[in-house]
Amino acid sequence: MRAIVPQETLAEALSTVSKAVSSKSTIPVLSGVLLQAKSDHLLLRATDLELAIEATAAAQVQAEGSIVLPAKLLTDLIRRIPFGDLEITVDPGHYTATIRWGRSQYLLHGFPADQFPQIPEPGDESHFVVSQPALRDLIRQTSFAAAHDETRPYLTGVYLTLSGEQLSGVATDSVRIAHTWVPARNPQNLSVQAIIPSRSLNELARVLSTDPEDVVRVAITGNQAFFDLGSVRVISRLLEGQYPDVLRLIPQSYGTRATLNKEQFLEAVERAALTTKDGAIKLEVGPDVMVIRANTPEVAQVQEELPLTLEGDPLEIGFNARYLIEGLKVLEDPDFLFEFSGSRNPSRISGTTGTSHYLYVVLPLITY
Repeated sequence: MRAIVPQETLAEALSTVSKAVSSKSTIPVLSGVLLQAKSDHLLLRATDLELAIEATAAAQVQAEGSIVLPAKLLTDLIRRIPFGDLEITVDPGHYTATIRWGRSQYLLHGFPADQFPQIPEPGDESHFVVSQPALRDLIRQTSFAAAHDETRPYLTGVYLTLSGEQLSGVATDSVRIAHTWVPARNPQNLSVQAIIPSRSLNELARVLSTDPEDVVRVAITGNQAFFDLGSVRVISRLLEGQYPDVLRLIPQSYGTRATLNKEQFLEAVERAALTTKDGAIKLEVGPDVMVIRANTPEVAQVQEELPLTLEGDPLEIGFNARYLIEGLKVLEDPDFLFEFSGSRNPSRISGTTGTSHYLYVVLPLITY
């Protein structure tokens, strides 16, 4: 293998794929990045067997070939090399790669490429298309609510369903539910249900564009999901298990409905949370104002009042402040609707402009 590639191009590709490098595996080759020279580009791939990320870097390929090189060393080295063209030459007999630029050269020892895990290719007939910014929003508005407890692994993922031209995402940790949907192009009229690890989706969100013209082709086959962005591809294994039908648990009627300014409420809750050890705060929802209280003996007492528009009955209710903060930070609307079905029942948060399909449901602290 022999290829010439610009330093900045290779550095960017390495930065992208290195998020999937295994840091705990006992399989040495998984600590590396696969470099494969093909016609006019380098293909880079890293995986920890749950998540795989591929990126391509334009290159002048003079001899095709492949090798696996230590990911951290390679990434750190390329990042510190001055801008300009790099020549990479591989000795397949000794599994070494020589990187040259100017009057400098480094020889790195690696692994044979045939030891690196192979990734099956999905069929062209089983894909749908989503705008990259839309998918990014779906991930941002759901993955934070996934569980971290591995006792029920399927709850550590986001449940994606495709029906018609609508891609829906839902996540829960049994205390809150985050749900939204975005439009999708579904030319094959596929019906899809898949649980994708939240970590995989969060890494995917890092490389998704904010340009509405950019799209991602999604294919879910067997036990893997493929997200093809063009120059970058993210592949994730699916989580096994039956995802619970949590949306049916959302109350349909609310006796108290308050409309508040999101930034004012967020800032007040964040200030109140500073004074509590367990994050417990109390909301007093009145006809004209909401009173936010927190009380930690010998530390601080908090009382803040915020204006609101109220429909229905006043009430008092307690929450973990972190759940309110995380649920509201991903809402784009300047104002939000806070609906209460009683002081001991789930409450619902949604936008007010009608442009967002985001819905967030959270259980109160009934012992406050």
